[in-house]
Amino acid sequence: MNEGISLQTQEALINSYARDTISKLIEQCNSEPDIDKKIQLFHKINFLLPKQYRVNIPSLITDDYIDTALYRMHQNMQVYRAPS
Repeated sequence: MNEGISLQTQEALINSYARDTISKLIEQCNSEPDIDKKIQLFHKINFLLPKQYRVNIPSLITDDYIDTALYRMHQNMQVYRAPS
């Protein structure tokens, strides 16, 4: 990375980018009408989350489960802040 930017600032930028990306994917997943595509997006979102915010995904996933889990993920992303 750029030597003019501190490592702490670089990490904060990466974390900010990750939060923005995940938030956009959550919005996209919420509005996806195709359940198969919604499930794929849901798995992608869960994989991108920091480990402490990931959910255990059951073998049978319903649309309601995804909506509830996405809501929780979104709430967790609002609380999550990059280390200072």
